[in-house]
Amino acid sequence: MDSQKQRRPVQRKRVSSNDGNRARNGERQICLPLSKQQYDDIWDDSAKVRIWIDQMRKQSPELFPEQIANGYHLKGKAKPSIKMPEIQLRQIEIGKQRYYLRPSFVMPAFSGTTDELEAPMELLAHGVPLWLVVKVFGHNEMFWLRQMQRLGRNSIVGTTVRESESLPNHLAADEHHAHWRGEKGYIATTASEGCLLGVALTDQANDKSLTEAYGVFQKEATELAPSYKPVTVNTDGWFSTQNAFQALFPGIVTILCFLHGFLKVRERGRSEHELHERIWEIYHSTNIRMFDRRMKAFRKWFESHQWSKSVSEMTAKLWKRAGQYRQSFKHEGCYRTSNQVDRLMNRMTRLMYSGRGLHGNQAASESRLRGWALMVNFMPFAHRSNVEREFACPAHQLSGKCYSDNWLENLLLSASMNGKRRA
Repeated sequence: MDSQKQRRPVQRKRVSSNDGNRARNGERQICLPLSKQQYDDIWDDSAKVRIWIDQMRKQSPELFPEQIANGYHLKGKAKPSIKMPEIQLRQIEIGKQRYYLRPSFVMPAFSGTTDELEAPMELLAHGVPLWLVVKVFGHNEMFWLRQMQRLGRNSIVGTTVRESESLPNHLAADEHHAHWRGEKGYIATTASEGCLLGVALTDQANDKSLTEAYGVFQKEATELAPSYKPVTVNTDGWFSTQNAFQALFPGIVTILCFLHGFLKVRERGRSEHELHERIWEIYHSTNIRMFDRRMKAFRKWFESHQWSKSVSEMTAKLWKRAGQYRQSFKHEGCYRTSNQVDRLMNRMTRLMYSGRGLHGNQAASESRLRGWALMVNFMPFAHRSNVEREFACPAHQLSGKCYSDNWLENLLLSASMNGKRRA
């Protein structure tokens, strides 16, 4: 019998990962910065818990729903967890809604503590294969996949950015081509300031599919700041990507990636080093007038030499697209190349390779990708010198918020109420 027919069929169609009680319960959990010692000291005393809440409201109001400004009531404890019977969530009523208070050292679904899972989760963020994590830290592959999937239920934008004022004006976007259930898939990726802000999976790269995929980022960003309108987005030459952002953010300026234009020329003339240097000289122009002058001089020099047909065709596109490249000089701080998103997609390539692609349906696969994206945003910078870094991780650098020295605990605190304040 054909082995292909024995495989359990798994649908690729989307089943919304925001449906179901688990997602709703996540939005009703407020994560409080508490060590195990602090938990033991105050958790059984309502007066001490109230003092701690009031203190945290002053220091980090973004951890709580906005309605808490109108007051709250403590409502006792929830049932003990079967997995961790020594830990009980507390209940708090804000307005007419009841929430749960969870200490930050406890993982979602009581699957462990942040101290226990900090190291293996950091390895997973770096794309270490699941089997190797299992060999060193135990459990099984599904245990670690579920850890990522649970993190993926949080809003990427709300968890990473924290305050609406920190939302970036300039973006970079591209699609990562992935092997998904034996067919091709596309991971619509949005990045800025070294952070992944949008990761969505789709089976096609046309206008409709990419608008839906990039719309996940748009939805999360406008939940944080309803009037959010990014100024520019850097893309490659794929029109559907540009059309998607223009449909989602009317008035946004699309910046054509200069690097992609250079790479296409280099692929057809790898030994033409002088040609490469002259193209990058154009890129390093500091204003529009210098750009136009150097582009004109480059074209005159290029046409005075003999080139292969493929090099000539690709290089001619540079000056034909000069008007699109000029846009970058009109918007200070925009991304002129796609490096901002390419560097992060390089890590995604390693993740795809270690897992041999994506194997679940759209909701499950996307949730794991989203969880991985949050881990990338919050995992600590590499220590490559004795110089102390000002920021602990990319998310800290973007938002200015760092709640804990434990990077995983910092992520969980940032994901209080699934990264939303209007739950």
